[in-house]
Amino acid sequence: MIPSILLLLIMSAGIWFAIHNILLQKNWRKNAENGNFSHIKKEPFPGALCLSALIQSCTGDYNFSARILESVFGRHLDEWSAMTKAVSFAKSLNRDLLVENLTSIIKKQDDDFKHKTIPLVFKALSAAEFMWNSSIQQGEKPSDYLKTLLSYSAISDKESDAYRVLGLEPGANPEKIRKAHRKLAAKYHPDTGSDSNLEMFMKIQTAYEMLK
Repeated sequence: MIPSILLLLIMSAGIWFAIHNILLQKNWRKNAENGNFSHIKKEPFPGALCLSALIQSCTGDYNFSARILESVFGRHLDEWSAMTKAVSFAKSLNRDLLVENLTSIIKKQDDDFKHKTIPLVFKALSAAEFMWNSSIQQGEKPSDYLKTLLSYSAISDKESDAYRVLGLEPGANPEKIRKAHRKLAAKYHPDTGSDSNLEMFMKIQTAYEMLK
């Protein structure tokens, strides 16, 4: 008797899970069709569904899109497959509108999210656009449009290290760079006679020379 009840419970849970996934994917599809990407249920991170739709619009292959997202952001392939498959059934996906929606979502997040996520977004888009043909896809690459809207430019590792030495976020404006340099240069000036301060002062000067 007990094994039969247990089997029934397992089957019921499996059926509920399958129905839940179908309804969730239907909801994702409707969100994509309506251009509504705020407050998405079960989204790995803010903008994930919008990015999935954008990458799907580039590749036209939801399995390939899911593999790109998994390789860049991690998480299980099945999760990304469910999302990319859902948006693949959405009608009239407009790449420019998707980029604009994604930009709006990213701008609403905190600096920590932006610092960690934006480079990964461009990495995923770069993979999706690898075989881009402007005459077929019609228009500029989504990543180029996104860079324009976010005023984003890829930063080298050395530049990133330089910003870190000055205690700044990558892309900080010249005035912030000057202020940070003045403050740190005064704090670690060689006149203190400390070898560790001298070493730090040299790092500060090198970072400033690179960024100014």
